[in-house]
Amino acid sequence: MIIRVTRKDVLWNYLGTFFSMFGNFLLLPFLVRYLTGSELGLWYVYIAVGNLVMLFEFGFNPTFARNFAFCWSGAKELTKEGCVRSDDDEVDPSLLAHLLAACRMVYRRITAVALVVLVAPGTLYVLSVTGGLDRLDVLVSWCIYGAGVLLNLYYLYYAAMLRGIGSIAADNQIKITARLTQLVVTALLLYCGFGLVGATAGFLANSLIYRVLGYRKFWRNRDISKLNIGSIEISSKRKRELYQTISFNAYRDGAVQVANYASTQASSLICSSFLGLEQAGVFSIALQFATAIGNTALSYMNSFRPMMQSEYQRGDLASLRKALGRCMAVYVLLFFAMTVAVTALAYPLLNLFSPETSFDVYVFMGVSAYMLLFDWCALFSSMLCNMNSIPYVKAYVLSASAGIVLSIVLVTVMDLGAWGLVFGLAVPQAAYNNWKWPLEAARKLNTTVRSLLLEGMRSFIPNKKF
Repeated sequence: MIIRVTRKDVLWNYLGTFFSMFGNFLLLPFLVRYLTGSELGLWYVYIAVGNLVMLFEFGFNPTFARNFAFCWSGAKELTKEGCVRSDDDEVDPSLLAHLLAACRMVYRRITAVALVVLVAPGTLYVLSVTGGLDRLDVLVSWCIYGAGVLLNLYYLYYAAMLRGIGSIAADNQIKITARLTQLVVTALLLYCGFGLVGATAGFLANSLIYRVLGYRKFWRNRDISKLNIGSIEISSKRKRELYQTISFNAYRDGAVQVANYASTQASSLICSSFLGLEQAGVFSIALQFATAIGNTALSYMNSFRPMMQSEYQRGDLASLRKALGRCMAVYVLLFFAMTVAVTALAYPLLNLFSPETSFDVYVFMGVSAYMLLFDWCALFSSMLCNMNSIPYVKAYVLSASAGIVLSIVLVTVMDLGAWGLVFGLAVPQAAYNNWKWPLEAARKLNTTVRSLLLEGMRSFIPNKKF
């Protein structure tokens, strides 16, 4: 089946990204109003640790989604790199059923490992940064948050399956419903005085809703029902073979995800360790805004990834160039527009809600500039990943490692505070990744970065000459 992305899919993907990323900002007035500065900082520590644990899926989600897309586009065989093009676009039900079985097996194992990590080192780290907070409240809230993280991790394979078969709108409808549930539950419990426990209970409610609706959306899909894959007998040997094929790029993609975490979210952990919880809260809000802006700007690209993977499976490079150029143009325009909006509107409101807290807009602008370049590189890396090729693993890992070391040096030795984190992470990325992978992706598409961007701009202004 050929995957097509409609305006409806794009719209729902934007809405899903908005609620996934900006849902936390809708909670900010309640969090700032009902949590102390230390509790707010600890909430962001929970988020940082939770995001770290989510990395235990280690690249399997995008890899499974990519291979589901190949399978859905007619692939009769899956390969470690690249793809084997077929003569027709009919789905092989047996391959799809075994791919689903391998997916479930992987996520069961990942969740078991994550449970051990959350219970032992995760709990010890959280307790080490609690300061003067009540330890019983911290433990209860941490247990609730950990349960939500484990549910999210185990049932993450529904996101891979739905996106892999082109059900982008359905996947985002689920995310929106789950996020709205979290908003309502968290706001009510915070208002009723449950503090950090209320905030984590809302997160758990999000996880439960996503699990239930994800199951229903996938198995009630009309095309899935026609294939009747639930009745196919699963061969353990073929399931293992698929796992071995897929894990090659999954582990490489996972290493990249860990590197991305170290280059972005880990800065919150560094901040809480060296600058204290209150400064960690202020910095984390700036990082959260910048990350949300970057993810929203990349949302257009993410909407088209299943279609791009399908086009690659069919060898349609012309369509790939056209789609990537438009994604580049949308990314640049959205990022700048949203950064201006947050600077002019969101930060004045934050200071209005909590005048005793210093929300530094200049730190946000610095973090935003870093994320602009970081996500620009990610856009082209995603294009290479769509081709089932991940040549940037070593560069990402080395840049992230250098960024962490340099950040700690600038914060502790040079005493640059939050700016030490920004410069420490940015310098290694700018030295190589920010220019290397855009050039590499353009080369594989037989074009240049400039030509791609101009083609994208032309798609918005048809009669304009460049």
